[in-house]
Amino acid sequence: MLQRFDRYEPFIFIALLLLWLLPVLGHDYFVTGDGPCHLYNSRLLLDWWTSRNRDFFLHFYSINKNIDPNLIFNLITTPLLAVFSPTTTEKIFFGVYVVTFCAGFRYFIGQINPSARFLAHIGLLFCYHRLLMSGFLNNAMSLAVWFWVAGWWWKNKDQSGTRMLLIGTLWFLLLYTTHPMGYSYALMTIGGLLTGAFALDMRQNTVGAAWATAWNRGKKLLLMTLPSLILSVQFALRRSWSQDTRVHDINATLNGIGHASSLRTMDSSERHLAFAVAITCAVFLIMAIYQRLKARVWHPADGLLLFIGLVVATTLVPPSSFSGGLEVPLRMGMIPFFAFLMWSATATFSDWAKWLGSVAATVLVLGFLYVRMPLYERASVYAAEVRTCARFIHDRSTLLALNYNWSGILPNGQPLNDGAWLFNHVDCYLGTDRTMAISDNYETNYGYFPIISRGETEMYQHTSEGGITFDHRPPRANILDYNRRTGQFIDYVLLLCYTDADQNHPYTQEIRTQLAQGYDKIFTSEQGRAVLYKAKP
Repeated sequence: MLQRFDRYEPFIFIALLLLWLLPVLGHDYFVTGDGPCHLYNSRLLLDWWTSRNRDFFLHFYSINKNIDPNLIFNLITTPLLAVFSPTTTEKIFFGVYVVTFCAGFRYFIGQINPSARFLAHIGLLFCYHRLLMSGFLNNAMSLAVWFWVAGWWWKNKDQSGTRMLLIGTLWFLLLYTTHPMGYSYALMTIGGLLTGAFALDMRQNTVGAAWATAWNRGKKLLLMTLPSLILSVQFALRRSWSQDTRVHDINATLNGIGHASSLRTMDSSERHLAFAVAITCAVFLIMAIYQRLKARVWHPADGLLLFIGLVVATTLVPPSSFSGGLEVPLRMGMIPFFAFLMWSATATFSDWAKWLGSVAATVLVLGFLYVRMPLYERASVYAAEVRTCARFIHDRSTLLALNYNWSGILPNGQPLNDGAWLFNHVDCYLGTDRTMAISDNYETNYGYFPIISRGETEMYQHTSEGGITFDHRPPRANILDYNRRTGQFIDYVLLLCYTDADQNHPYTQEIRTQLAQGYDKIFTSEQGRAVLYKAKP
């Protein structure tokens, strides 16, 4: 039976993939930190492109006319919103992400060594990570597309013709629209593979032949990447880069990698499973090293060793100009595992090892589902509760959200989770089926998302008081002065996760005074976690 593993591998992979779709398909909402904000902006784009309520949005937003990264979520979901409900659209996106990530990693491994595809069963354990659950959805999708682009290039590196160049160009342009992180790592992967293939050619052929082959491959690669490289340079020149003065904590990064903390997506109860994933990856890396040393043969994909070096270098010593923004343990903590598994695919594993890897992956998937599914359900119920406010909000209105707990609370006031800020933009779900300008549309202030905030009506700035905004915990806002400052009104104020423990804080007392003066309470959700106020006539 063991000798027949490869015959069963595709069915095991499909079974694991279907299990991994349960978090998305099994709940009304798959809540991520920034996800509702991204979905809200897709609704704004749809309204803008269809000339619906454009005159209203012009008071608050403008369109980014540059082709910048961080586009892929909006490219997928904006047309879907024209056909499907917001909740269905969100499910489709996350379903596409899960399939793209898992199948993409298997595709890449298969191009390196078809008999090592079982390593993709371990790789898919990283599909749900802290980056995704924080709502950095373009960034997360860039990792999934990276696998496809690098695998496609390795498979077709010696092919020629206009069609091949066109397909490659489109692949790299697609990857560019996702996020610079996946784009950069794809280029590192391909660079490592190209170097390794050149080294092998040098061993097997004459120097002239090896250089000719490398030049041919490099020339085609340059032609395919040129349009996306030009866009990347233009994007970099448009951005203002500043030196990060904070000291990068290498020990914390190493500890995070060693414990696979990037897989602690919502709650500390995941930590043992995450550590088990790290151990599993380490075991198969050691097995691969042993097998490769025993074989003493250069593999065509051994250039991935160079890629591993680049990954280690950029993870431990990230570029200082934006290392703070990268939040290395969050954004890059899983990348070394990808690199190790990719290179491990160059080894020849016995069937018992393949079964061991697949069984371990299956047990860990089931373990993660057991721990996470109740958390996903609680998050979905809370999002649905917030969404009940929508029927009390008129079209073409403005909403100020005052969120007292980004981690959410249960109806009894206890924390909903202790591992992530899942609900810092949960109110943006209200703008997915209403024409609204919502206060915490944070992405419009960054300049590289599709929609840009107009400074003269931007709510972060024009409701701040003493330099403190509604993004503070607890929030602070000068609600009544917004009209004088901007010429616009705040029609609704939404309190989220407000408890008695917040009421004595000076900022809260300021807000309660303003609400009593200018607003009427019109709705309290069933569990009391969302309270809506409307401006007095």
